[in-house]
Formats: sequence, C-alpha cells, structure tokens
Amino acid sequence: MRVVIILILIVLAFTAPADLTAKVFYAKDEAIRAAFPEADVIESQVFFLTDDQKKQVETLARTPLDSKLVTIYIGKRGQKLLGYAMIDAHTVRTLPEAVMVVFTPDGRVSSTLILAFYEPLDYLPNERWLKQFDQVRLTPDLRVGGKIAGITGATLTARAMTTSVRKVLALYQVLIAKGER
Repeated sequence: MRVVIILILIVLAFTAPADLTAKVFYAKDEAIRAAFPEADVIESQVFFLTDDQKKQVETLARTPLDSKLVTIYIGKRGQKLLGYAMIDAHTVRTLPEAVMVVFTPDGRVSSTLILAFYEPLDYLPNERWLKQFDQVRLTPDLRVGGKIAGITGATLTARAMTTSVRKVLALYQVLIAKGER
C-alpha cells in the first residue's frame, strides 16, 4: 500500500500543473526602464504626504492609502518631460499584486504593467483588458462597471487594478498637477 501511495505522489508531482501562483514578471529597475524606453534620464522623487494631501488623495481615489510615502519616477529625454510612473502594491483577494502605472505629463494613463501577481494566474488580467486604461484620466466613471469592463471570474482583480490606477491618478492630481513638484 505504501508503494502505491508513493507512486501516486510521484505521478502527481510530474503531472500537476506548473506554477499556478506567485509570478514576478519584472524587477523594479527593469520595469522603470521599460516605462521610458526613450529616456536618457530617469529620476525618482520621493514625497511624504501631509495629512491634508493624504486626505485629498483618498477622497479623489475613493480608497484609503496604505502609506504617506510616495515615489514618483520621472522620465526625460534632454529637457523634454516624457512622463511619470508610480508603482503600487496591494492585495487582490488574499495575496499581493504590484503594478506600475505610467502616465503622460498631462495626467493620462499611457500604460499599465503588472510587475508581480501572487494570486492564481487564472485571475491575471490580459493585455487587452489592461489597454482599457490607456489615455484615461481620473473621472467619477473610472470604475469597474463604468468606464472599465469587469473580468469574468476575476472581479477582485479588476477592482484592485482599477483602484490602483485611481490611486496613482489621484496622487498625480495632488502632487504634480497642483504644483507640489
């Protein structure tokens, strides 16, 4: 009987689906370079939000911030500002996801990139779904069921990603558009 159990375990080990969770797609530095492929300079600027700024961001984003510490990456080519990028790490259901939102100097999303996703990969949004965020600004209808379509079977992923984009765009409005830079 013990031999049968061992054989079953060996068969399962070699036939079980490979890595269903915990996938890191990009390291931080690699992602930041990908955000600004034409940049000759990428700077980072660190902000420590005041209580008032934190409250403004939370009101605009319609979600609480986990930290008052914010890093914004700034891509430049010569004197020309190419855009900004921020990385947001958050919990989807019970496990973390890290995303980078890249946006134009005038505050429109230019791309979203998933850096790490620890939920089952079945819930990972595809590139086509992520394209919905391209060129969007922070508006009341930037939400799942509004401007953003849901993902069948992965509602929590869709909500978490949309919330992340809202947070980043709210940070842009409070820190950059209002001239805090």
